[in-house]
Amino acid sequence: MKSHPYKVIFLFFVIFIIFGTILLSLSFSTTKTVSLIDRIFTATSALCVTGLTTVDISLSYTFLGQFFILFMIQCGGLGYMVLGSIMIILFGRINLFQKRIIGESLNITDVKTVKEVIPLMKNIIIFTFLFEIFGMLILFLKFCLGQGFSFSKSLWYSIFHSISAFCNAGFSLFSNSFENYHGDLVINIIIPLLIISGGLGFIVWIDIFQRLRGKKESFLLHTKIVFLMTSILLILGSLLIFLVNKFESLPLKSKILVSWFQSVTSRTAGFDTFPINQMSILGVLTIICLMFIGASPGGTGGGIKTTTFFVILASVYNYLMGQKDVSVFKRRISINIVLKSFSIFFVCLSWVILVSSIIHISSGFSYKECLFETVSAFGTVGLSLGITPYLDNFSKILLIITMLLGRVGSLTLVSILFTKEPKEIKYLEESIAVG
Repeated sequence: MKSHPYKVIFLFFVIFIIFGTILLSLSFSTTKTVSLIDRIFTATSALCVTGLTTVDISLSYTFLGQFFILFMIQCGGLGYMVLGSIMIILFGRINLFQKRIIGESLNITDVKTVKEVIPLMKNIIIFTFLFEIFGMLILFLKFCLGQGFSFSKSLWYSIFHSISAFCNAGFSLFSNSFENYHGDLVINIIIPLLIISGGLGFIVWIDIFQRLRGKKESFLLHTKIVFLMTSILLILGSLLIFLVNKFESLPLKSKILVSWFQSVTSRTAGFDTFPINQMSILGVLTIICLMFIGASPGGTGGGIKTTTFFVILASVYNYLMGQKDVSVFKRRISINIVLKSFSIFFVCLSWVILVSSIIHISSGFSYKECLFETVSAFGTVGLSLGITPYLDNFSKILLIITMLLGRVGSLTLVSILFTKEPKEIKYLEESIAVG
């Protein structure tokens, strides 16, 4: 079988997970003994920008250890596309295989020359750092002036949480995440803004910049779908979380802010302003659904992606309306995209059900708890009902694999195992009864 770009993407993450584990294994990285499986888990969670942890990173790791975690978060957020593109730029040319690597990592198909790659990567890196610096400045003022933290603590906390939020990582230096800030306007605005910005995807932002600079007359269909689905999920998620949870201990303002914050962060960020294990069963189910859908392609989040979910909904709607083609915004979506979307949904749902069932049997925790942790790992979210630190090593390994699957893409690992040269043979068509 010929080399496939998926293999390069997968290999990138595996190598960096090993490298990250080594960094976290250094004696000056930890404040106390951390088991090997927990170090591997933390490194995977950081690189896959998940935020799910088996130990409290604020207590278990030194400043240098936390810095290593932040470094892995940033690498995972920018992704394999930056490393791969830098290597390609150094090579001085792009062959067909290298072009496919960039295409898979950025979810684009029109990269042809180095001249196109260089400005593209510059825009992505500049865009990322501008947003992270903006978030850092606001958070620094909040922690330093609003909370009375020291200059050094305010600076470190603002840098860490800004990068963690934009990369949709969900790692926090606060032991209870942002639960102490459930009624704070600054935190409930700036953190969600960073999460949404990173979750929209670089494809969308590049399209926006090109539109603003007059290089194109209209947005891509991809951008329109991402904006539509993001808006629907944020609004609907906030309403559902507000309606199905009483939040009896909170005033109305905090209830609204908590509902908004959890709707945003459930899409792949992993922060929380209210204990998830205190939410109602319908509230937990709502968050599971949001985590499974995730962010948008080309972004810093996981899940099956907003566009995948949209294509599935559009396909079902068009079929029920008697339409042979899937059409949205006066554009037709190819059958290949439709089949890929349904394949992603089926593979991901099957994996989540399988892993959560195995963890339930292995660990003895309730299926609701195991399903929540598994979907959180797959969606690279990091929200937890509190059972992850108490899972056995086998269950932790399953979650490590699930985080990797959620970050590199469900079809990536499947393609590594099953991709073959396409056959040109077409057989006779015959009808069967379904439904």
